[in-house]
Amino acid sequence: MSADADEVWNRACDPDAPFTHPGDAALAAVLLCHGTAMNGGLLHACETLDPDQRERAVVGYRLLGLDAAADAVEDVTRQAAALDGDDPAAAERLEEQANRRYDAALPEWDETVDRAFRDHLRRSPEAYAPLGG
Repeated sequence: MSADADEVWNRACDPDAPFTHPGDAALAAVLLCHGTAMNGGLLHACETLDPDQRERAVVGYRLLGLDAAADAVEDVTRQAAALDGDDPAAAERLEEQANRRYDAALPEWDETVDRAFRDHLRRSPEAYAPLGG
């Protein structure tokens, strides 16, 4: 199963892959959001991903059982939209709060996402497109 899981994961990293199954689409959306958050912080991810990408990531986190990460994306997006552009200190506070919250939701970062994905793949293999085709 490990090699199969690796193949599904790698497929989800392909931006041109057509995702016909909900598990593949969820994993791809989570990996996009997570990668953006790991590179620039959760606030950065919430501000730079388009609304559809954020919504797909929230759905993906929930599908994988990572509800705290989904909640963080939703809440930070809402708070970022309400920021006063004339108050850079508020943005800085939100950024720090967002990163702490995301770190708490995914305490082992990539490993937490990987475990959640592998568990979901094991429980719901039909949610992912067959391999090799």
